[in-house]
Amino acid sequence: MIEDSFAAVVRKYPEHEAISDGLKTITYCELYSQKQSYVQYLRQVLHIQKGERIALFLPNCIEFTFLFFAIADVGAIAVPLNIHLKEHELKYYIVKCGITVVVTNSELITEWGNMLSQGQGVKIILIDRLEISQQKMVDMIPPEDGPHPSGADSVDTEVLYISTSGSTGRPHIVSRTHANIVSGGENVAKALEITNYDRFLSVTPFFHANGFSNCMILPILKGATIFLMKNFTPRETLHLLKANNITIFFGSPFIFSTLTDVADQISLPSLRFCLSTGAPLTENLKRRFFDKFRVRLRQLYGSSETGTVSIELNNQHGEGLVGMPIDGIQLKIIDDNGIELHPFETGEIIVKSPAMTRGYVGEPDLNSKVFHNGYFKTGDLGMLDDRGNVYIVGRKKKFINTSGIKVDPVEIETVLLSFHKVREAHVVGMKNDRGTEIIKATLVTQQDCTVQEIIMYCKDKLADFKIPRIIEFKDSIPRDVMGKVILY
Repeated sequence: MIEDSFAAVVRKYPEHEAISDGLKTITYCELYSQKQSYVQYLRQVLHIQKGERIALFLPNCIEFTFLFFAIADVGAIAVPLNIHLKEHELKYYIVKCGITVVVTNSELITEWGNMLSQGQGVKIILIDRLEISQQKMVDMIPPEDGPHPSGADSVDTEVLYISTSGSTGRPHIVSRTHANIVSGGENVAKALEITNYDRFLSVTPFFHANGFSNCMILPILKGATIFLMKNFTPRETLHLLKANNITIFFGSPFIFSTLTDVADQISLPSLRFCLSTGAPLTENLKRRFFDKFRVRLRQLYGSSETGTVSIELNNQHGEGLVGMPIDGIQLKIIDDNGIELHPFETGEIIVKSPAMTRGYVGEPDLNSKVFHNGYFKTGDLGMLDDRGNVYIVGRKKKFINTSGIKVDPVEIETVLLSFHKVREAHVVGMKNDRGTEIIKATLVTQQDCTVQEIIMYCKDKLADFKIPRIIEFKDSIPRDVMGKVILY
């Protein structure tokens, strides 16, 4: 199904610019040609089988895009991985997802190097050293008719495993099918009226659910043009937004707050939609951003499990407002007994969507808890108003939301407790002066210990964004009789 959708776009817009990375720009037929070359490589050289799991350990790049479509075409499953993960964390994904092949580049090979000598059974492919990646691209347009030898058995074939925060100190793996991905992209495209004339600036990483779906899949499904950024730098982002006449920009409150802080007052007349996701968008930031750029910030609400749920499109205001559900979404508010609530009553948000996952990989017990009569229980607390607008008021379980990335404090506590000097650990999120949530760790140690020792220990086991920014030492951490930490 993904191959069919991609091929239709290539036939319709063969010479239209597909992706630019600042050094080169390729058209849709060139993108398709590269994809076809890698289909042959996966089948004939690597002998990839249907359902085999291939990790993409890459920054936002042209290679990430055509590799995903090649993986989908041969019936395998792509597993995008956060490039900031450490070896300790990567081993978890190898086992959890059953990864047999990792595609990365020479700059990112360090964390995988030891695995090659430890009998992990994983094949490492360096995309920048493959001769195939140096082949001259040729114009290639897929045929209109005739059977296509895709490895995907049906629209319900799994094609993507993407990570999301877990409740037990380990990430969960969300499974998505061909139909999930295409339906999710088409529904957002309809809501935003995306066309091939749109120009996306993609700074949100493709290994993130929002980056993958809304910054890569969405524009390609409509023949739009993607301008890539490997890393977010505020002044370069502002330059690219203006210089490339960007019309669609997805970001997070952290990104938009940073842009507002560093920019002089400028106009971005080409920008049709500026969409914030990953964390709540405050009314104060909306005002500041509009005053600086004369562009409205709009909240997009969704999750790795459901895809996009709602978008604020009606120029309304209100803390927690995330707009109305987009087409294809069924949304209810329920109480703890599963009873649907009336407008303005607060309860848990549950969602049914054609983009929704069938469940977490290898976790049947959890799946039985989070699905309710065909709906996914988001864990978000919210309400509907009398017009059907959705408001988010909190979480049933509190994750730490650092720069739009949700981090489970249990995972960090587990690592801290593995350090021989630490006896107790408690990790929470707290707001800094800019209103951004940062990670704070309170520790009880068995012997003298310094902040620097803790940070150095974490650097070997946690991605940088998970390392506590505030570390304090106490004689004890108060707990109740059930062992739960008493707020202090």
